[in-house]
Amino acid sequence: MQCLVGRVAAVDADCADGGVLKAAVEDLRRLKSWVEGREVAFAQQIANVSSFPEKSLAEASNTSLRHGGRLLKRAATAGDVPAFGRSLDSGRVSGEHVDVLTRALRELEPAARAKLIDQGEHLVKLAEHSTADEFARSVRQEARRLEADGDGLERLERQRRDIRCNCWTDKETGMGRWSVTLDPATWVSLEGRLDAQVEAMFHDAHPEGCPTDPFEKQSFLRAHALLALLNGEGLRVGRPEIVVVEDFTNPRPDGRPTLDWGADVDLPAEFLEAVRPTARVYSITVRNGVVIDAPGALNLGRTTRLANRAQRRALRGLYSTCAIPGCCVRYSRTKLHHVIWWRHGGRTDLENLLPICEIHHQKIHNNGWLISLGSNRELTIAFPDGEIMTTGPPKRDAA
Repeated sequence: MQCLVGRVAAVDADCADGGVLKAAVEDLRRLKSWVEGREVAFAQQIANVSSFPEKSLAEASNTSLRHGGRLLKRAATAGDVPAFGRSLDSGRVSGEHVDVLTRALRELEPAARAKLIDQGEHLVKLAEHSTADEFARSVRQEARRLEADGDGLERLERQRRDIRCNCWTDKETGMGRWSVTLDPATWVSLEGRLDAQVEAMFHDAHPEGCPTDPFEKQSFLRAHALLALLNGEGLRVGRPEIVVVEDFTNPRPDGRPTLDWGADVDLPAEFLEAVRPTARVYSITVRNGVVIDAPGALNLGRTTRLANRAQRRALRGLYSTCAIPGCCVRYSRTKLHHVIWWRHGGRTDLENLLPICEIHHQKIHNNGWLISLGSNRELTIAFPDGEIMTTGPPKRDAA
């Protein structure tokens, strides 16, 4: 670690060499992971000698009891899966990776939790070669597989019992704050209503005081939409919508497609089957990054600049997030961007539309990012500095 510190310290503050700066950031990442590994090791030891270890850790690190509690949870996970403790201590994974596994273990029933712990060596290898977000998706997939042997509805009922709402006043700003934890079914329902309310209230105009920062703007608009719902001014709720994605990219051994219910959260198939009779169900068939079949008008040509709902549903079968690699903004928060711009003659056809978040949409329009799509929606981005990034066909389980 002394070698890493020396290399980082040797980089000049005014260095303009991109390669040197990237190497320094990589060294910093390893140093940070090593520090987090030391925190975990000391938290394990403090837990053995302190009657209130959260307080001891908070005082020693000049942070909060919540931070102390998070360190203890990391320590417990490292104790259950020692391979993660070793990898964290060597700087190969981060504390965020450990937090992902901590959450997954907490949500599983004892039998499934024990099976996931048994996969510790495999999981740590996944974590060492992926970002925390990518690792989270892999862990969720494995957790779903383990729970398939149990009762998904039982887990949903347990999650419903864990619904919580905490309210407090921020001492620094004087603002009231809420923290709400919802089960997946309730979350999907509320998200749908909130998205519809934002669209209805702010499609044509934004209220006075609306921030210009894209993320702050969305947060501001959603807060006002939520207040409208709480005040009884919400839209009339129609039938729920279910999108079923049939993916033939990697079919099952019997040749049938892999099914994906198209939700942003994990819902038991039994629950979705139960609500299917009262829902609007749309089936999207995809293969190798291409929509093979989807309901509705998917090619609107030059008749309109705005994409329709059928096009949004179809692309939802391919993307779970913004199409820019590594971006984790959920699909429901993206805009459908014309790859060949509308003002350059681009058509509002499915093959010319790409889900892009607000931040990256501005990069494309204002910062000289040039994007193009291949026949299987392989994405190529040419940056102003000459760097080029390419990806394979989109996958719903990978940003």
